[in-house]
Amino acid sequence: MDVLTDLLQRSRARGAAFSHSTAHGAWGVRFPAGSKLAIHGILGGEAFAWTDDTGRSRHVLSGDIVLVRGPAEHFMAHVPGADVIPFLGLPSSGPPGGARRMVFGTGSGEPTTFFCGAYTFEGTLCTGLLAGLPDLTVVRSRAGSSLRASLDLFAGELLGDAPGQQALLDSLLDVILVQALRQQLATDVQAAPAWFSAMDDPAVGASLRAVHATPARAWTLADLAAEASLSRATFARRFTALLGVPPLTYVTDWRMALAREQLRDGAAGLAAVARSLGYASEFSFAAAFKRHHGTSPGRWRTAAASPSHAGSVG
Repeated sequence: MDVLTDLLQRSRARGAAFSHSTAHGAWGVRFPAGSKLAIHGILGGEAFAWTDDTGRSRHVLSGDIVLVRGPAEHFMAHVPGADVIPFLGLPSSGPPGGARRMVFGTGSGEPTTFFCGAYTFEGTLCTGLLAGLPDLTVVRSRAGSSLRASLDLFAGELLGDAPGQQALLDSLLDVILVQALRQQLATDVQAAPAWFSAMDDPAVGASLRAVHATPARAWTLADLAAEASLSRATFARRFTALLGVPPLTYVTDWRMALAREQLRDGAAGLAAVARSLGYASEFSFAAAFKRHHGTSPGRWRTAAASPSHAGSVG
């Protein structure tokens, strides 16, 4: 279980491909704020994309993936700073239950074609991952790369109308997202979460996979060092250098992050949460949680459920 997979699965990342657009001549569209992550793929032609009214834009070409960290209003047009109209107000067509097809713009010339999609994430586990992305990211798919192959497959399906189209598009969109995130994080290592680079270390990566596969295990330093095939002292130094925290601190931090998600959901009792994270009893879990957060899990859950506090509870 690698960390990226664990975060996306536990955050129940859900994406939907919702449109295929063909823009002719002069055009410009405004996408509304809302989703935590918007994704656009340039299938043909070129465009400019930006996230604020100043028109500071990125030139995007066929094969590029544009990721917009939200919630943020953003724009796409034939030239930087062009006049824009609301994207959601444009007329559309398409098969029932499938992606919408939209044609707009004025004038002639080579059209720009692109798809649009959006992602939602439950809870806050992916907050750190998304925070490592710029407001607007352009990921360039290289010819012959797996990302380009996925994009080509997606583009072909997008223009069809066979049964099950939307389910297949949503699944392919997940593939494109993971490939794009992987490429972006590898390119911008300084902004990427520490665990991303650490996963490439054979020893530390092995211990991270083990922790994320079985977070409820009663991990000791010796256990983690054994996963890494290193001595305890060597492993501890190497892990801390890469992650910025000692191994057992990482384990506790991850368990507490999982505990917060379960408490935020509100369905599981404290005893069930404790068992799921490997604590011997509700009381030992509550003590660990209070040491970590400075408040009891019950009080934390109440604060998280309050609209006036939900945004500030980490």
